[in-house]
Amino acid sequence: MVLQLVTKLITGEAGTYLARLKRLAGLYVVMALLAVAMLASLLSALSIFLADRFGALETALGFALVSLLLLLATWVAVVIVRRPPRKRADDRLQRDIAAIAGVAALSNAPLLLSTVKKRKSLLLVPVLAAGGWGIWRAINTYRSRGDRWY
Repeated sequence: MVLQLVTKLITGEAGTYLARLKRLAGLYVVMALLAVAMLASLLSALSIFLADRFGALETALGFALVSLLLLLATWVAVVIVRRPPRKRADDRLQRDIAAIAGVAALSNAPLLLSTVKKRKSLLLVPVLAAGGWGIWRAINTYRSRGDRWY
C-alpha cells in the first residue's frame, strides 16, 4: 500500500488515490456499523428465544454470566499484553530454549535407542527409577497422614 502511494506521488495521481482510500475507509465504517447492528439483532433474537424457553430471569442471568466470563477473558488478555517487553522477551527466550532442548533430545533418540538395543539391561534404569520414586511417594504419604503403615 505504501509502495502504491509512493508510485502515485511520483506519477502525480496521489490525490485520486487518497480520495479512493477515503471512500474505501468510509465503506468499511458503514460495513462495521451494519455488522454491529446485525450482532445486536442476533443477540436480541437469542435473548427472546431463551427467555421463551427458560424464563426471563434465567436468560438475563445467563447473559450476565457470559458477559462476566468474556470480561474476565478480556482482562486476562490485557494483563498479558501489558507485561513489560523485557518479560515477554524472557518468556520467548524460555520457549526457544525449551524448543532447542526438545530438538536436541529428539536428535539423540536414535543413538539412545541403538544403545538400548545393544544392552537390554539399560531398560531397567528408568523402571527402577520410577519404582523407587513411587515407593518414596507412598512412604511420604503414609508419614504425612500419621497412619502407621507397618
